[in-house]
Amino acid sequence: MSTNTPAVVIDKCSKWYGNVIGLNDVSLAIEGGVTGILGPNGAGKSTLFKLLMGRLKPSSGSVRLFGIDPWESTAPYRRVGYVSETEKLYDWMTGHDFVSTLARLHGMTREEASARAEHVLGFVGLSDVQHKEIGKYSKGMRQRVKIAHALVHDPDLIILDEPLHGCDPIARTSIMSVIRDLGKQGKTVLVSSHILDEIERITEQIVILHNGRLLALGNLHAIRDLLDKHPHRILIRTENPRELASSFIVEEPVYGVRFSEANALEILTNDLSAAHSVLPRVIVNSEIKIESIENPDDNLESLLEYLVGGDN
Repeated sequence: MSTNTPAVVIDKCSKWYGNVIGLNDVSLAIEGGVTGILGPNGAGKSTLFKLLMGRLKPSSGSVRLFGIDPWESTAPYRRVGYVSETEKLYDWMTGHDFVSTLARLHGMTREEASARAEHVLGFVGLSDVQHKEIGKYSKGMRQRVKIAHALVHDPDLIILDEPLHGCDPIARTSIMSVIRDLGKQGKTVLVSSHILDEIERITEQIVILHNGRLLALGNLHAIRDLLDKHPHRILIRTENPRELASSFIVEEPVYGVRFSEANALEILTNDLSAAHSVLPRVIVNSEIKIESIENPDDNLESLLEYLVGGDN
């Protein structure tokens, strides 16, 4: 097979459920590294993954995995690892038993399966609990054992549907590290989320879906650079917002300030990056105690609003 064949090619693919459109005329090709699939709930992320995994058949258009239509041959799935958002686990099994059982189903001997399970469980950071029952795992550990389960046969394409959902901050950091490492190994990794910050910490390469349509494809930072040129707010919580406001209003990237709530100052700017570059200096010089700094517009909803507005 040609090494130039992308792992995933979707060509004018649509899927509808009666009168409801799940995916609408989407075309894209993905090969190598981590790609974030971004979109709010109902955007079409899970529909896309189910089409890739052969759980749904396209209403129109086509899906190719490594150049092969999975509805004509199931061969590509030997090279695919999949983690569903809602998949249930066998709580009475240990992590090692769970992962090694799938390895056996992929044709490995008992010894090969055991060694491979131990390897992938170590890769996701579960070596110390691999012989513990899954029912006693935390949410983050359960997500990681699912990822190990998907990696046991050394797939070239890994599809992760909301792998960070419901995890605590420590578990999220651990899973993000695993995903980044897979991308560095040259694997093609698709990971979905409805949270911009999660994807940004994993990859710059994104696909944004909205109402079943492909809204944007490419580098997240390039898209955010466009977004940064539109009105933005920086919310600073402090005991003395009015005094701090007088320090900011004279700075060039700031075109206004306002007091939206008690002990909070909103900095208004058309250049978020420039505003953040002057932020430390102004705060240090003011000698005013700061409780927190937030970017309320720096989220997926704002990004979608900008992209949809530009699309109309």
